[in-house]
Amino acid sequence: MWGSTCLLAVVFLVHCGKAAQLPLDKDGLAQQLYSDAKTIDNMKEDGSHEISIQAETIVSALSASHQHTTFLHLLQRSKCIPMLAHISNATVFAPTNEAWKNWADRNKPLSSMQEDEKGGLINGWLGPDGIEEWLMSEEDLFKLRITLSGDEEQERRTMDNQNWALRQHLLYHLLNYTLPPSSFLSSESGNITIHTTLLFPLAKQPQLPPTPEHGPPWLPRGGEGLLGGHGQRLRIARQNSMEGGVRGKVGVGSGGQCGVGIWDGRGWLEPKKNGTSTEENQIIGARWTSNGVVVGLDGVIDMPPSIEEIIHTHPQLSYLSRILPLSSPPSPLPSSFAITPHLTVFAPSNEAFKAAFDEMERGYLEGPYGEEGVGRTMAHSIVSGGKGKGVWWSDAFCNKSSDLETISGQHLNVTSYHGIMTVNGTITETVDIFASNGVLHIVPMLQLPSEFSLLNSAEKMLLTLNATNFVSLMRSANLSDTYIGKASHEKGGKEYTILAPTDDVLEKWGGLDPFVENRLLTRKAVLPYQTRSFEDASPLAALLQYHILPGKLLPYKIKDGHLLLTEMRTSSLDGERQRLRVEITDNSEERRNDWEIVGEGRVRFGGSIVLGKPVKSGNNIIYLISGLLSTPDSVLQTAVSDLQLSMFVAALYAAELAKSTKHLTAVTYFMPHNSAFDQLGLAMNWLLLADGKVDLRKVIKYHCVEDLIYSQNIEAGKKIYKTIEGGDLVLNRLEGEHGAITIGSPTKWQDHDSGTFLPSNGELHPANVSALDALTETGVIHTVNHVVFPADVNITIGKLIKGSKQTTMANLMIKAGLRWILEGREPTKEEVQESELQGIVNIRSKLDLDEDKSEEDNEAGDDLAYPSYVVLCPTDKAFSKLNLTYYTNTPSALLDLLKLHIIPSAHPSATGSLPVRLPSVAPKEGEPLSLADDTVYSTLLSGKSKYADLAFRNMGDSSWLVGIKNARKDGLSISARIGASGRATVRWKNSKAKVVSNKSSDNGKYTRDGKSGKDGKDGKGGKDEDDEASKLWRGGMVLGGGLLVIDSALIPYEPSWFYKWGVLTITLSGMSLLLLVVAAGVGYWFWTNKEREEYEPILVEEDATSDVEAHT
Repeated sequence: MWGSTCLLAVVFLVHCGKAAQLPLDKDGLAQQLYSDAKTIDNMKEDGSHEISIQAETIVSALSASHQHTTFLHLLQRSKCIPMLAHISNATVFAPTNEAWKNWADRNKPLSSMQEDEKGGLINGWLGPDGIEEWLMSEEDLFKLRITLSGDEEQERRTMDNQNWALRQHLLYHLLNYTLPPSSFLSSESGNITIHTTLLFPLAKQPQLPPTPEHGPPWLPRGGEGLLGGHGQRLRIARQNSMEGGVRGKVGVGSGGQCGVGIWDGRGWLEPKKNGTSTEENQIIGARWTSNGVVVGLDGVIDMPPSIEEIIHTHPQLSYLSRILPLSSPPSPLPSSFAITPHLTVFAPSNEAFKAAFDEMERGYLEGPYGEEGVGRTMAHSIVSGGKGKGVWWSDAFCNKSSDLETISGQHLNVTSYHGIMTVNGTITETVDIFASNGVLHIVPMLQLPSEFSLLNSAEKMLLTLNATNFVSLMRSANLSDTYIGKASHEKGGKEYTILAPTDDVLEKWGGLDPFVENRLLTRKAVLPYQTRSFEDASPLAALLQYHILPGKLLPYKIKDGHLLLTEMRTSSLDGERQRLRVEITDNSEERRNDWEIVGEGRVRFGGSIVLGKPVKSGNNIIYLISGLLSTPDSVLQTAVSDLQLSMFVAALYAAELAKSTKHLTAVTYFMPHNSAFDQLGLAMNWLLLADGKVDLRKVIKYHCVEDLIYSQNIEAGKKIYKTIEGGDLVLNRLEGEHGAITIGSPTKWQDHDSGTFLPSNGELHPANVSALDALTETGVIHTVNHVVFPADVNITIGKLIKGSKQTTMANLMIKAGLRWILEGREPTKEEVQESELQGIVNIRSKLDLDEDKSEEDNEAGDDLAYPSYVVLCPTDKAFSKLNLTYYTNTPSALLDLLKLHIIPSAHPSATGSLPVRLPSVAPKEGEPLSLADDTVYSTLLSGKSKYADLAFRNMGDSSWLVGIKNARKDGLSISARIGASGRATVRWKNSKAKVVSNKSSDNGKYTRDGKSGKDGKDGKGGKDEDDEASKLWRGGMVLGGGLLVIDSALIPYEPSWFYKWGVLTITLSGMSLLLLVVAAGVGYWFWTNKEREEYEPILVEEDATSDVEAHT
């Protein structure tokens, strides 16, 4: 015979099975279950086998309420009715019909479009149609969906997934034990209690196993869920408490907020039976049954969201939400805060970040590259565990201290006692925020180790300083790890100074300049014939390395005008570092010690202003600058940008050397400015001619040194450098902080012996460096004020005449046998005889040239160089005014004409003539003669005529007039205005030395054939260089002579007969006339005296009578 308990179970299971299988209308299920329950309640069992036990169940209790039909429908759709049959003790929180409707209306998607935007249905099951579609029979709804979509298989999968999601939600309303009434009544032990539901959160519906798994049906299949094998937690606030209100609440938050109220009980089909306890009667919205309790609710309990959603929505975690990329958390954080299981997060509050990090550090966290810092920071606050220990709710600590290992490896000491949790001694602000995949506790302090440094690299500091674009470029060029990575903070690591343009600057420029960007994105082409010993970095890397200086450049170390070494090394510099100029407007060292002052626009790197004070970062120091630095341009581009160098650029093209400048590496150019070329006069005209290209190439190459010479590295004294022309160049710097820098020719040159002190090119002055350190791609450019000629460039008078584009004078000199003057050589004996210069010009045979001479002779100024000449060249127009036929047919007249236009370095004079008057100052640049008022020079005709010396007069308008001294204008041209001029190069006498050396000895003096720079004869002291330099313009003429163009030909002057003898004739005539007058006077005197003698006796007598009378 069946026992009463067995019979009751059979009946209940039969009807529950029907409820799980048959779709009913809204009230049909409730009425059916209520009827079955009444039948079982009336059954009694006594000794005569009569069943009479009261057996109300959870299902019958729900059916006894017309306010819970929706809940019963949802239980049926989610296949939860059979599950309830397996539970001998349960607590069911049953939202009313109105609660479900309000919840659905409040949460449902407005449309299918919004549903797609949210990435799915609400809680995975509630669609745009709200709760109404769930009140339809599943079969009818399935047919309707197939009609709309036409895809039966897809709709079946969709409905299955929705039913599973609904089941998950409903399980959060179920407990696996029966709560006694005392759980809802107020108590002194606490107003909030925590319970474990039947919800085991899962990320998605698991696959059905081939055979049913053992265990309760609510347990997750194939794993332990997202909470380490634990069911989700639920809080209940007791009634008549501050948190629970009058009737109590279910599902309240960690602080007792929110939650849904317990139902008022109005809606049960039957009142509570007699015999219920007083406590049960106090919970009017609950019904205790034989297998549990049903607690009616005024609202639907929302399942705890994921940790990701909590961080995103909690007001105390708004800053964490702002900086933590929840969609893809950085390493070593979990890959997802939404589905990663078993997480315990000690989340720092907004104030925690403010307390731990300053504004700059927070700026890094908030920036686009701050994810790494967020990951390292939060890794010390997250614990990930497994089953049995995976989630650390506060009650898991059992009122004792525990040591938890975070995902960073750091250990946290956590203590929980009576709901108060401390983490490393800090009391948490909020405890136990339940999440679908763990629990979250809010702490007021970041849990960081003592050695933690957020900005542990220069890269991170740059990111905080709004230089993210610069960092991005560094990463693109693979330079980040080398210069601004973690190594920049390692003890003993390399130090760098970083010059970083800010994002604002780059954005203001619209990013990189298109030209610069094109250079960055394309590699430089290497010509096939080029051999490079140094491998170039990419253009982008080279540009960025130009912003990095080796060493830590502190403000007080910055010097105005200094060229700073950079990390940019190129094959164009043979692997040497490129330089960067720094400028300071306020050069006060005391003020520059104040870092604030540096950021006031007074310091410039490469033309870019420093913005703000420098920032130290580990081994590095960072200066923010106002622009992206530009690497130095090519030699041509740099020279073209300076208008004062335009003639040098023109000369480069004229010499066909412009292309070669691109292939010369690690060189220094000393470029003369335009006025220096203007000073050359006719010499420059010759160099620019086609015939002068060879000489021009030598001159240009002589200004290029095969070395990198920066001004700040030039020491006081002289140093010799090799030029690409092949010759040596002397660089001299005077003593003192701002000592002048000059360049000039050395004293030693093959076949050009200039003695101990004199430059081998015979120039009067070295060239002063007037502008320093114009950086180029291949080196540096210095501007000089003179053109320096190599000693082996031979500029003759004939070349100067060609440069003047006058031809008549040269033709006449050739015809007169003066070709040797044009060619700049010594004449032969025949040429001297032909030009009638015997006794005036010395004749030197080849034997004489090769004859050994004593050291003393070589040191004499006159013996160092051959005689030179200055030719006054009338223009072709001036010669057209002469009767050239007469001169060409009269050799003597032609010779006299030409000799009058040639001034020798030796000064022949006519017998009895007065010495010439020579100037006391050196010639001006580019002029072969020293000119001053009343300066007189002898000519080759001066030995024959005393009217052959030439006198010069300043006309007051920067022009000079030359004329024949003492000549009287008599219809002849005796003066002319001087025009263009030019110098010829010196002709040194051959040296007997076989080895030429320019090595310097002590005190910067240059040895001559290996001997000391002192006097070679007695060794008692060196010669004074200034005295020696005066030999370069002996007699007012430079050693090489030159050419003066005049506008009129000077005609040899011979005075008239009257001018020669007029004075003598007049004198003699006057003397003759005077003698005649004297003779006439004497004759007259004698004649008068003769007449007086005839009457003398009478006169005597009269005189005697007079005397007697006087005495009486």
